[in-house]
Amino acid sequence: MTRTLENTTTADPVESVRAALARIAVTEDRIQAFAAVFADESLGLAQQLVEDGTHGPLAGVPVVVKDIYDVVGYRTGNGSLGAPEHLATVDSEAVRRLREAGAIILGKTTTHEYAYGVNTPPTRNPWCLDRIPGGSSGGTGAAIAAGVVTSGLGTDTGGSIRIPAALCGVTGHKPTYGMVSRRGVSALSSTLDHTGPLGRTVDDTVALLEVIAGHDPADPHSSSVPVPDFRAEFDRGLAGLTIGVAQHYFCDRLDADVAAVFEQAVRTLEAAGATIRAVDVPDVALSPDVVKVVCGVEAAAWHARQTGMDPDRFGPDVQDALAAGAAYSGVDYLEALRARDAVSAGMTAMFDSGIDLLVSATIPMTAPTYGATEVLFGGQRTPILWAINALTVPANVTGMPALTVPAGFGANGLPVGLQLMGRPGCDPTVLGAGRAFEQRAGLTEAEPDFKEK
Repeated sequence: MTRTLENTTTADPVESVRAALARIAVTEDRIQAFAAVFADESLGLAQQLVEDGTHGPLAGVPVVVKDIYDVVGYRTGNGSLGAPEHLATVDSEAVRRLREAGAIILGKTTTHEYAYGVNTPPTRNPWCLDRIPGGSSGGTGAAIAAGVVTSGLGTDTGGSIRIPAALCGVTGHKPTYGMVSRRGVSALSSTLDHTGPLGRTVDDTVALLEVIAGHDPADPHSSSVPVPDFRAEFDRGLAGLTIGVAQHYFCDRLDADVAAVFEQAVRTLEAAGATIRAVDVPDVALSPDVVKVVCGVEAAAWHARQTGMDPDRFGPDVQDALAAGAAYSGVDYLEALRARDAVSAGMTAMFDSGIDLLVSATIPMTAPTYGATEVLFGGQRTPILWAINALTVPANVTGMPALTVPAGFGANGLPVGLQLMGRPGCDPTVLGAGRAFEQRAGLTEAEPDFKEK
């Protein structure tokens, strides 16, 4: 099984696509990660690359994209029976940039309906078929974990890149807000949405990020700040970094086996030369309520402007979430924005105290059972969405970069992720530290067994 992008870039494009399609043939009936597979088109493009001569940093590399990205000539299904039937007439900007770099779009992956959840039915987790892959970019995470491709695109409003990456044992990076264009991507929450990559490794993830990042004047939320060199800190290691660990909120409700993996990860960071410091992040506990209100209002507003949808065919969880969002008042929304400012101020104060990175477990537990609507979180029955995204939502509220890398396995043999967060714009520090940890942890070759546990 091909493991890294470096391997695929030296392979014949036709061989790479055929290998990916062959892998789909033996895994898809079990994990159901794809909304559509572009088999004939992908092979044709691969053959054309061979005939014309490969070009671009991703030349001939098969890549998957979440089915909320527009791909020309295909329906943007959004994981929903109620999505419009029309076909996309142009590629989303991120897809356009992938193609320009030589990547081959292999297919569209499953998503929780309109990206509004963390389950991503009907997709199963390759590590355990009776568990969820996480979401809402669950299909991309599952396809990478299953060895179909080495990288793909997701979106992240409250953790939807990092959650499936962590639960499926791969890597995912939510860039600084506005760093990657969202043009041509179905919205959930205009001020919380992020587009970004998942990959088998940090290198695979960054290879896509380098291509898709950069200002898009046609996207009103796109940042005009120059794109940094994402590999600038790949060789610095962890020595000299001061890394914060916040017991309150980030560590005090972890399942015991996840806590043990996280504690070992912190020891690994420290052994590699990082200084570990206990920190407090004022007002961070406001983050879930901020996301509930801000996302709820903005999602309801976006859906109200769309045409061709059939909301009566939406799933009950999305119908309920949109109804709740529409019920919030203007005062509720403004209060949530004030709370958001408080969370951002608390995070800034923490970094200003001499902290380079904040680390946590990515998810408080390993992948829940497929079909679960509630899980135990800190000893209390909690709706699955708010339990799974508890530790990821602060990075969406603040817009700061956040990366998850595999950290180990729980008592049930399921993956546990380590989350690294940094100041807005400090993606190179986050990615460099994550890569250094990844090399120390040595987990990138671990393979799922596609069994029930």
